[in-house]
Amino acid sequence: MPMGDIGIFEIKAILYMMNRLAYLFVLLVAAMMVGCTSHAPSAAQFMNVKKNGNSIALGGAIWTGDVHHGTYRYESDFTDKENAGDFDLNYFHRFNSVVIGMYSVNALSLNYVTGVRSQYFALQGWLGGAINAVDHVTPFYGGLMLIEEYPVTDNFRVGLSEHVSRNAYDVDENWGGICCVAAGFYNEFGAGAYLAYSNFSFEFRYGREIDEPRNRFYFMANYAFTFGGKSSRDQNLLRMISPASE
Repeated sequence: MPMGDIGIFEIKAILYMMNRLAYLFVLLVAAMMVGCTSHAPSAAQFMNVKKNGNSIALGGAIWTGDVHHGTYRYESDFTDKENAGDFDLNYFHRFNSVVIGMYSVNALSLNYVTGVRSQYFALQGWLGGAINAVDHVTPFYGGLMLIEEYPVTDNFRVGLSEHVSRNAYDVDENWGGICCVAAGFYNEFGAGAYLAYSNFSFEFRYGREIDEPRNRFYFMANYAFTFGGKSSRDQNLLRMISPASE
């Protein structure tokens, strides 16, 4: 290859890398400007993924009650802008009794999920972080959830959940009149119930804020696309055929 061609190739490679770095920088700045939100994830969809299978669930949540609106409680120049709803995207993989995955809120906040489950009980944990946290507080959020489920039929399931969590919501820091959304936080405990038919689930959840006397009422709906793995019915049939089968 002629020396001139090598020089042109190197220049193109450098320009390509600079373009990728600029793109990543824009994404980083955008993420800092939008802050993040977080709430406890779906209990029903955590229980829905089949053994040694995968699940992608789409849905959302709306809530009402004593949400954070108006002046930020710790800084009079800041403004609370807690959402009244979110779009959720979940991915789960189950290996035997262990479930790992992630869920995204509004395609912006990424939470990592892990836990263990049996046919009737589960423990789910999640963790995420904000790039821009208000007042430079600890930027992490997450929680733990206990789940109890009863399969009424092969397709119809009912369940209960109890959780404790640190949730995130949007706060406008008002940089000299320019909107800059950061993540504010509050601690919460609560309980809920859900109905699930096949891959569709509907959940109701009550949350009580620990730091202040605030109550929230959540309504969640999700639909999952599952692939791979074995359902509880398949596993029971295998056990009937061969007690040693899984």
